[in-house]
Amino acid sequence: MKLIRPLFMTMALSAVLAGSVLAKVPADEAQQLKDGPLTPMGAERAGNADGSIPAWTGSMRGVPKGLSYPGTGSPYPDPYASEKPLFVITAANYQQYADKLTEGQKAMFKQYPDTFRMPVYPSHRDGRYHQLAEDRAFYNAQNTQLVNGVDGLRQFNGGLPFPIPKDGAEALWNGRVNAPNFSMEGVMDDIAVFSDGSFSVRTLLTIADYPFASHAHAIGVVDEAISIYGGMVHLTTEAPVRDKGQMTIVHEPLDQVTYPRNAWIYLPGVRRVKQAPTVGYDTPDAPGGLMTVDDMLGFNGAMDRYDWTLVGKKEIYIPYHAYRFDDPKATYKDILKPYHANPDYMRYELHRVWVVEANLKKGSRHIYSKRRFYMDEDNWLMASTENYDGRGELWRMSLINTIYDYAVQGYIQRTLMFHDMKAGAYIAIRMANEREPTKYNVPPRGEDYYTPANLRKMGTR
Repeated sequence: MKLIRPLFMTMALSAVLAGSVLAKVPADEAQQLKDGPLTPMGAERAGNADGSIPAWTGSMRGVPKGLSYPGTGSPYPDPYASEKPLFVITAANYQQYADKLTEGQKAMFKQYPDTFRMPVYPSHRDGRYHQLAEDRAFYNAQNTQLVNGVDGLRQFNGGLPFPIPKDGAEALWNGRVNAPNFSMEGVMDDIAVFSDGSFSVRTLLTIADYPFASHAHAIGVVDEAISIYGGMVHLTTEAPVRDKGQMTIVHEPLDQVTYPRNAWIYLPGVRRVKQAPTVGYDTPDAPGGLMTVDDMLGFNGAMDRYDWTLVGKKEIYIPYHAYRFDDPKATYKDILKPYHANPDYMRYELHRVWVVEANLKKGSRHIYSKRRFYMDEDNWLMASTENYDGRGELWRMSLINTIYDYAVQGYIQRTLMFHDMKAGAYIAIRMANEREPTKYNVPPRGEDYYTPANLRKMGTR
């Protein structure tokens, strides 16, 4: 693997010891986020040597000129709709591009040589975050610290905690918490697709608040003064029929060692609320059991069972600007084909990504012995992951679509696809083509909405 190591990576720290606190970035180093060579979110402003990755422009903050977008909950117009692929990577030629592919992508070409392909489009670095997100990144760079091993943040204002990361844990935290929306509400489908093309569907109304992304608290307000929760989620099952009316609330603590994740379920058949026994680590989740609870978003859970390594940066073809995939004119049958999504609806671009590797600690238990994460340098969202079994063989890989959301003014993850290489099946999470688009940054419901008492009250109405 040929790695790109920016100058500031030569200052990388050694692994964090349990209970230790990392040093903060000095003011002069943080100033790079304002004066260059870094963008306000910590990416390299410059393009690559041959121009295939352009320089960051930041020209798109909100709706770009020439596009009409009524607001959140409306279909997204595609700013790059007129573009055609520069080339298409197939099983016949993927070795030509091997240095810019992940191991998971190579495995997909080997396993599905007749159907898997990657249309590669021009790369764009136009999207710019809300001013508050940039201000928080600058504050966090000089103040936020890792504590409790690698599982806690202190002096964290919300947004991007470590725009200039020094080790794997810091980079991974960026991928976990940099979503710019402070709330969401929408009906989405989680669809398992099996090798014969059949579907297993779970439909959820999702309502969620993310307190640390709120615009309400000022720069300098941190930690428990905001919340102990990174997220609070209320799920109502609409399908399958046997589970219709079931409601679940999940509390996602920012530090899942100090405050373990908790969930409560309302069972309409008995009209009772009970606490879910296990909602962390490798608990199976979603139709078909094709992912774990901590697979969500690429990684979503406690970090204490792994050792984290910042491998470096690499130029990789990753899913990007996936507006075509969300086209409301396309049906699930159009998009979700056996083995993987229809390549005609995918868009890949060449971007620099951070590569982080996690290895299971001796004496710890998890179904994945090793995990690898690829995070785009401009938005820090996970674009792809690889999970290995106990024998060190690739078991599952993900491809994760992102778009620039004009109302939120930042990048958000859309459909997440987790491929089980052993089963020949995959699951697509948060599909919405046959639904109304999800609304972001709606008025938050507040902590009282996400309580067992309110769940019980809603169930007995």
